[in-house]
Amino acid sequence: MRKRICKAPGCCRLVDMDKGEVYCIEHKALGRAELERRRLNHAPYENARHNAWPEMYNSPKWKAIRQAKLKEQPFCEICGLEATEVHHRTPHNGNWALFLDWDNLMSICHECHLKETQKESRERQKQRRLEKERGHIWY
Repeated sequence: MRKRICKAPGCCRLVDMDKGEVYCIEHKALGRAELERRRLNHAPYENARHNAWPEMYNSPKWKAIRQAKLKEQPFCEICGLEATEVHHRTPHNGNWALFLDWDNLMSICHECHLKETQKESRERQKQRRLEKERGHIWY
């Protein structure tokens, strides 16, 4: 029996994938309008910057997805050592949907995670420098 996490924002209950369930019992009872309202409450994350990220990483849904990813792929996808962290292949930049996208996640060891994060940081700095030189950024 395959399980997945309930699709409702902030819920980390498991539902039965084989039966085609998307929401847990609690959220199945809610109307579509209520689920949409709750989804829109997460809209500030769409354009959030770094200050909202700790809240994202402390959410029960992220913790459940992270644990499931490490259980499914216990070894680093780069070097093959034991994976201790989950890395976003494409930086989410506060986008809640991209943050929780299973296909955007990779199990990774601490050392490789540091290297990947440094590489992404250098790329962002390079991009900002180029934009500043072209006059696209006024500060």
